[in-house]
Amino acid sequence: AHTLAMIELNVNNNAPEAKEALKRGLWHCRNSPQLLLAMGLCESRLGNEEGARDMFERSLTADQRHAQAWQAFGVMEMWAGNFRTAKTLFECGLKNSPTHGALWQAYGTLESWKGNISEARLLFAAGIQKCPNHVPLYQGWACLELRSGDVITAKRLIGEALTKDKRNGSGWLVAAKIEEKMGNVGLVGLILRRGIECAPGDVELYRALAEHEINRGKIDSARELLEKGIEINPLYAPLYHSLAELEARVFNIEGLARLNKRTAEMFPSDAMAPALPPYTEKRMQAWGTKIRHGRSAKIPDGVAALAEKIGVEYTDTANNMSSIVGGSLEDVDPETLLNSMCGFGNEGGDGLMMFQDAPDLGR
Repeated sequence: AHTLAMIELNVNNNAPEAKEALKRGLWHCRNSPQLLLAMGLCESRLGNEEGARDMFERSLTADQRHAQAWQAFGVMEMWAGNFRTAKTLFECGLKNSPTHGALWQAYGTLESWKGNISEARLLFAAGIQKCPNHVPLYQGWACLELRSGDVITAKRLIGEALTKDKRNGSGWLVAAKIEEKMGNVGLVGLILRRGIECAPGDVELYRALAEHEINRGKIDSARELLEKGIEINPLYAPLYHSLAELEARVFNIEGLARLNKRTAEMFPSDAMAPALPPYTEKRMQAWGTKIRHGRSAKIPDGVAALAEKIGVEYTDTANNMSSIVGGSLEDVDPETLLNSMCGFGNEGGDGLMMFQDAPDLGR
């Protein structure tokens, strides 16, 4: 039931069918942490926040060491604007599973959203110390530094991420953004081409490179890249949007007509619907409203009970970060960690040198 539900949810994007499969599974194993977590994910995908919260709480009551449940629950609350609740959930999860990299990443991202740059930086650094092979932590930290204007540190971090896993397409996208920010326009295309070579199934790389080619006036090259991306993943709607914008830019009426017919066949309900499903858009709109109204002020009773059981404080003045990190925060020095990872003075980031000798795609 769990496998079938995950296929329906993540591959077919069919949350109602996934929910039905999980109902059948829970009929036989009503306290299964995995099935309850999956049901929570379905409810969240369907926009049923209260139902998702109930499922997540039940999953964690059944198994408080279920790191994925703490993470999913916390991320949902974070998107809902309930920052205090999300913080408590991440801290509970890390106290139980301190080597779960995704929890460190989510907690660091939360602090970044709140504007607590120093705290976010410390969390990313502590996460890397405990989970040195969790590549998204390096990417999250690099994005933090990029937004803060420290492109040198961002470059070093993303270089380390790509050294560890050059097949991760998002790392190449971040690397390209860094070079763009630094004004190295010529390197942007080279990095994206190298990314496509290393992660040929990540269609967002084709879209990013196509945008780069459009900015250089290479319309035919951009069209070829977008068509290739659609060939690889015909269900990735943003590629169709980018291709439609390209054809409209060059007044290719026939091309637009063919694309419209193609999208109508691929997406019968609404060929040119936004890439994000409606429930996600509504949730994002509600997010701003909830934050403005201070919805994040109260910890739900179920979360408070879980926190008390685990021993995590959740009051306004609570500061659990030192105990979560496993010592004084002063023991976690991001600069020292950077130097040990990347080598002292290595401002270029060796991982970015992997873009050399990239194939000439899309020309």
